[in-house]
Amino acid sequence: MTTAIDQHEKIAEIRSRFDRLPRVRLALLPTPFHEAPRLAEAIGVGRLFFKRDDLTGLAFGGNKTRNLEFRMADAVEQGADVFVAGLEVHSNSARQVTAAANLLGMSPILLLRTDGPVAWQGNVLVDRVLGADIRFIETTDKAVMDRALANVAEEQRQLGKKPFVMNHNPSFAMGSALAYVLCTLEIVEQSDAAGIEPTHLYMASGNKGHAGLLLAKELLGARFQPVAISQHYADDRVSGALDGVRAAAAALGYETHLTEADVESYDDFVETKYGAPSQRGLEAIALAARTEGLLLDPIYTGKALAGLIEHARTGKVGPESTVVFVHTGGQPALFSFADALLDAFPLAEDARI
Repeated sequence: MTTAIDQHEKIAEIRSRFDRLPRVRLALLPTPFHEAPRLAEAIGVGRLFFKRDDLTGLAFGGNKTRNLEFRMADAVEQGADVFVAGLEVHSNSARQVTAAANLLGMSPILLLRTDGPVAWQGNVLVDRVLGADIRFIETTDKAVMDRALANVAEEQRQLGKKPFVMNHNPSFAMGSALAYVLCTLEIVEQSDAAGIEPTHLYMASGNKGHAGLLLAKELLGARFQPVAISQHYADDRVSGALDGVRAAAAALGYETHLTEADVESYDDFVETKYGAPSQRGLEAIALAARTEGLLLDPIYTGKALAGLIEHARTGKVGPESTVVFVHTGGQPALFSFADALLDAFPLAEDARI
């Protein structure tokens, strides 16, 4: 049986290996950890805690700030003065990339995928306030985006700059896994301080962040079950998570023995498509807001909470469970989807102006 002393020693040993990796400090850590008893009662789980990675600090915060501590380390080491990233038009990552680049003295250039006219609202508005050089590109083809990124990098070199393209960084995916190993260590320490032992860790993740939870569980010999609720339909939810586990384990000098049977991931709660709200997600947002005053977003955390609610309804978790929900941020997207929110939560007839 693992004792508290053994666990403390394991955590210290894991952290010592992180000290050998290239990293720039960007996030305000550890992020808060608090209980949500009214929401737990409403959905039917024993106890529910939120790991507040929406409060990492940079430009409204979010999980990407943790990831960027590893993704941007190579750029700093190479002396880059321009940081280039290709992302979705309403990307949380774009917002945090821009803020981090500013903090590190690099000029941010964003190539943002769009399928039509852009409303200056939510994340893309914040990108503009932060001063990003924003360039829109209408494509869903990764090869087209890669060529565009390469062209921007060459353009900047011709101007005498030293560009760094985040998407072409070999540690892009691994950075997320490494970041969420560290997040899980914080959760374990904060759970111990709160006198609880989590049974489940829920997170909105396609695979990258989920990989960190899985690897941390294996390294610690922990009993909690990491559960990922994907924000999009994809065939690599399991394989991608295992790839992330292997890459992060190798970077830290560990072996891993995880298999597909260890990976619990769901895409049942996308409902629409990536980047579009879902009815169950909107209902989950309302429930969290109206029980705990806690704001989730329509693309990631709202859908993840919808997954947890359904799992409680069907008995995957229940009154005997102690669940930690990793809040990965994304609240600026609420403003981008104001119409969907207003339609979902209309005013009473006699309250309308």
